[in-house]
Amino acid sequence: MKASQRSDGERVWRPNRAALAAGCVFVLGGIAVGAYLAGHHRPALAALAALFAVGGWRFGLHPSLAATAEGVVIRNPLRRIVVPWRQVEGALPGSRGVIVLRTDRWPVKAWAVQKANWSHFLGKRRRADDVAEYLTRSAKRHRATS
Repeated sequence: MKASQRSDGERVWRPNRAALAAGCVFVLGGIAVGAYLAGHHRPALAALAALFAVGGWRFGLHPSLAATAEGVVIRNPLRRIVVPWRQVEGALPGSRGVIVLRTDRWPVKAWAVQKANWSHFLGKRRRADDVAEYLTRSAKRHRATS
């Protein structure tokens, strides 16, 4: 899946198709099962099904990674982090997400773009490599103009 390019030059990456499909299954399944259980007077189980739907949205559909004019915006399931370009040292692809290296603090992971372990072992280039390379180039370009 390619990054979406906005008119202001912002690039946004979201999870791959498999993660989006899994998120949709959890959301739609949770809603359907919750409605069925609520109709059969099982409110506790219906609430649990609704929790699955919310989890599918937060963990499968919500995450994103954006390169904006101000910096890198990371939207993970539980928090949002903005790293200004002057603090971005580079980026590395990882199995748990693209790792954004910062000059002032610990690195942060962007869950939206991940590289499978087998791709690391086999030396295959994937989308996470392209995203990390783009972020590293952009950081160098922004530091040079600042």
